[in-house]
Amino acid sequence: MYRVCNWQALSGALFAGLFFITSLSALSAERQDDQLLVTSVRGRSSYSDDRINWHSLDSNIVLRKGAIIRTEGDSTADFIMNSSGTALRLMPNTLVETTTLEKEVAGEEVITWTVLELRAGGIIGAQRRLDNLSTFRIDTQAGAAKIRGSEYMVLADGTVRCLAGLVMVDSAANGWETFNVLAGSSFDPTTKALAPTDQGVFTMVAADMDAVRKNGRSIKKESGYVMVKLDEKVSPTKGNNGVGNGQDPAPPGNPPPNDGPGTGPGNPGNKGGAKK
Repeated sequence: MYRVCNWQALSGALFAGLFFITSLSALSAERQDDQLLVTSVRGRSSYSDDRINWHSLDSNIVLRKGAIIRTEGDSTADFIMNSSGTALRLMPNTLVETTTLEKEVAGEEVITWTVLELRAGGIIGAQRRLDNLSTFRIDTQAGAAKIRGSEYMVLADGTVRCLAGLVMVDSAANGWETFNVLAGSSFDPTTKALAPTDQGVFTMVAADMDAVRKNGRSIKKESGYVMVKLDEKVSPTKGNNGVGNGQDPAPPGNPPPNDGPGTGPGNPGNKGGAKK
């Protein structure tokens, strides 16, 4: 009987401790407002945080959920979000609202939820790869563009152009359908067609995209959250002896080399098993 009572007491203590830890975790993982930082403005742009009064948009202004931003003709505005690794440029004559701008910090993880409603104009962006629980979405007149890790251009009419990575498009025309827009491709919301992007488009936005990339490289890592760059490459001085990714040193243990002169993607050096 003594042992039974003692075990019951121990079980109760363990349950109470688990409940206490769970409660602390829940408290530390509450959603918080995220922020959009203005890094530069060219020309004339403005914003409203109450849907009534409009103010001049300038560098270092911090915007939060519900803010409406507009750029005038021949004007652009650049933004970054440290928590999600986002860099954006609003094109001339753009009107956008930050309908969702939230994050949740829980231990070593930072989860972000971002929704922008693009009502006019266009957005050029560079997005570092998000974790599986985070979302970044741009709502347009024809549906939504879901960004996870890519360089892209989204227009208010629903046109989506992917420059690197992948953009998923949920089209609302004639029933919801999902399309994967790969790098170098464009989505036409009217025809629901995917096609290679004309080279002239890339040339037209090259300077804008370079500015967005530069802003993206300036983003600092937020506490507890490691972001992966889209253009991350293996340094030849560190080497991983990866399969066919170019010549680099072998790791400790000196395994059969996968890399060497003449190797590359699709043409690894070590194609077989161990030598007999």
